[in-house]
Amino acid sequence: MKTFTIVIPAYNQLSLLRRALESVLRQEGTDYDIIISDDSSDDKIERYVQQLGNRDIHYVRHQQGKRAAYNWNDGLQMATGQYLILMHHDEEMAGSDYLKCVQQQMEQGADITISTVCVNGQKKRQHGNRWLKEYVCNHPALLFLLNVIGPCACLTFRRELLQTFNTDLIWLVDVEWYYRMLNGRKPVCIHTLTIHSHHGHESQISQTINMKEAFLSDKVILSHVYQQDKTVRRILFLYQYGILNIKQLFGKG
Repeated sequence: MKTFTIVIPAYNQLSLLRRALESVLRQEGTDYDIIISDDSSDDKIERYVQQLGNRDIHYVRHQQGKRAAYNWNDGLQMATGQYLILMHHDEEMAGSDYLKCVQQQMEQGADITISTVCVNGQKKRQHGNRWLKEYVCNHPALLFLLNVIGPCACLTFRRELLQTFNTDLIWLVDVEWYYRMLNGRKPVCIHTLTIHSHHGHESQISQTINMKEAFLSDKVILSHVYQQDKTVRRILFLYQYGILNIKQLFGKG
């Protein structure tokens, strides 16, 4: 069993996948394997992985026609490492000691670590505020109001804590997963480690989603799932009639 398994869901965009993969392959001081769960419409990524001939990279051709979260779940459920990371193909680890630093925190007793994120080379305010990030991550219902984590790659967790994504959700699929993963646990925020996330490319899921419609659809589902959780329901209400309306007013929805 490897120390880490990094799951990389892929959908076309070979250049992005190559960059993400290379950021893992340059990691030093620990051992890992990689699962590439491919949803692509062609075989470019499959041929690229085969050409690498790396026994620690496992390629899986995923069934097309389903939401991306199915691909994420299938990759995660194949993982055998002690610690798991789901890293999308438009993300990459900064530096060559990223995994080594995470491992040190895990060996000191952390169940989940959270690194920081730079989006297109810049930190957003909510991602760079250390106090805010730690407070929200320790009160994870607030993530429905403000996602201070960013992409899934920022989370590393012990395999026994694995929970799958709710495939019925669209806009809040990652935030709801964070909530379940963090609820009742004390994550360790590592502010010195960075995941680079590249936004604006044509295969980015959020580019094709109407945020308001997706949120309202997700809210119906979550109101049923969390019908006994008044905190989550209240925060969803606050987001809808506060932040979402403001975003719509300024044309960001």
